[in-house]
Amino acid sequence: MLEREKSGGVRLLKYGVMDLPGDAGQEADRSGVITATLKQMLREHGVRRSRSVISVAGQSVFTRFVKLPAATPENIERMVGFEAQQNVPFPMSEVVWGYQLIGGASEKGEYEVVLVAIKSDIIESLAKAVDAAGLHVELVDVSSLALYNAVRYNYEVEEGCTLVADIGAKTTNLIFIEKEKIFTRAVPIGGNTITQEIMREFEDQKLSFAQADELKRRKGFVGLGGAYEEPEDPLTARLCKVIRNVMTRIHADVTRSVIFYRTQQGGQQPNKLLLTGGSVAMPYADHFFNEKLQIPVEFFNPFRNISLAPGIDREKLAAEACGYGGAVGLGLRLAAGECPIEVNLLPPYVIERREFNKKKVYFFGCAVGLALVGASWGYYFNQRAEVEQKILDNEVEPTIRALRQLEGQITRQQKNVDRYGQIKDQIKKLAEARVRWHQILEDITQRLPADTWIIQLQPASGGMAIGGMSGGAELTPPPPPEGAPPPGAPDAGGGRPSTAPKEQQITELLIVGGSINKPTEPERLQKPTEFLTKLRESAHFDEKATNITKGPTPKEGDMDFTFSITAQLKVPIPL
Repeated sequence: MLEREKSGGVRLLKYGVMDLPGDAGQEADRSGVITATLKQMLREHGVRRSRSVISVAGQSVFTRFVKLPAATPENIERMVGFEAQQNVPFPMSEVVWGYQLIGGASEKGEYEVVLVAIKSDIIESLAKAVDAAGLHVELVDVSSLALYNAVRYNYEVEEGCTLVADIGAKTTNLIFIEKEKIFTRAVPIGGNTITQEIMREFEDQKLSFAQADELKRRKGFVGLGGAYEEPEDPLTARLCKVIRNVMTRIHADVTRSVIFYRTQQGGQQPNKLLLTGGSVAMPYADHFFNEKLQIPVEFFNPFRNISLAPGIDREKLAAEACGYGGAVGLGLRLAAGECPIEVNLLPPYVIERREFNKKKVYFFGCAVGLALVGASWGYYFNQRAEVEQKILDNEVEPTIRALRQLEGQITRQQKNVDRYGQIKDQIKKLAEARVRWHQILEDITQRLPADTWIIQLQPASGGMAIGGMSGGAELTPPPPPEGAPPPGAPDAGGGRPSTAPKEQQITELLIVGGSINKPTEPERLQKPTEFLTKLRESAHFDEKATNITKGPTPKEGDMDFTFSITAQLKVPIPL
């Protein structure tokens, strides 16, 4: 809990942290667990119902940084709305979105805008879980943007570029900060990735997720590698090697993000790295990134410019401070008064409830007035009713006959409504399949290792092949067969869309890839294995049924080699 001091500063009153029970490695609706955990934590810290600010993880949010020409605020809002319709990969009626201008106009007269959007059902589920715990949701922020606000509050923005690496449980958020510029990118690797790799390394011991995570916390550290000696304990040596391998993957994504930021966003090379997040507390994490990036590295302190209440254990807070950057950024939204970025993805039901609460006083006054008027007129209407009842009795029979005719018309219209509802469901299903193609193809390209490309992507159970893509390219789903109507189009007679007697589905994809053959590199043939490992981590593919079906067999003198991977979809896609 943060409060604003009379001097204008911010003070930390209370803080708490509690692990969510259950297997953190499983993807599931955890609304009930979140509510129960929040209630317990509020009881332990003596916090009653109060205002709250929540954030959503970077991997759940669609984020884009776009440049717009100089225009009036009204025209900028219209242009941003158009950009949202073009870029957000979901129907706009199913998302909550917002935007904010970053800094002023550039030398070219352009404005940079950050555009964020999230599926409505995701944010409503989270907000309702927090509401159920007794907290009133005031704002919904994005974790990476909240962390940006915390950095700007606690650190002076120096010349050049500062890179913030927030290594969380499931995601590593990268934030590039310059004086009038910000860029964020989410990498789907985090602390849980390390835990899962430990489970695979010690598969013979059949460790559960919780046991592997405890082993990581108790004995794990980032192996220094190179000329440094390995730990004497064989178990610790294996553990540290696994952790270093995952950290190396994060470093590779950091390098790719820096290149993208400099070439596509016109940014500068980072000259400083701030580490934060719950997974950077492992020993030697700062040494690892200093060795790899060759720039100064330090741990981010979110309480650098925040005073502490007398009852707070300063030593304990200092040991845990790296994990509170995002939480401090959220608290500043209410306590600091104004923050550099103030997007709000508040779900519609909360906005409607807020508007209703503003009008409750007027509703109450109207209700009292109506009650008094009703009491005055009650006697009159009672007497008048007896007279009118006699008149109505003479008109009841014709009215009943007319109502029966209307009932028959309504029944027929209801059948038409049901029939059109079935058509709507079919169109919606096809639209969802189209969105899934975009998600799957983008996910595959994000997982491509360096110097590796896709030669062919063939649905093994039907459909058409596409090919010629490399890491980072945007893919489009295969077009429908020649002559086939587009999804949702009317049939030849102009009626509703036709339905096939039996739905065809794509259940498996054949991915033919290629990679550069570099004989001087001893691990040149590990690109297919690295690509396979990343595909197995995807939420779209079945881990056990995703395998290399044709291994790389380059001959001496070959410049490149090919390989094939068969990936089974967890959820089939209808054709």
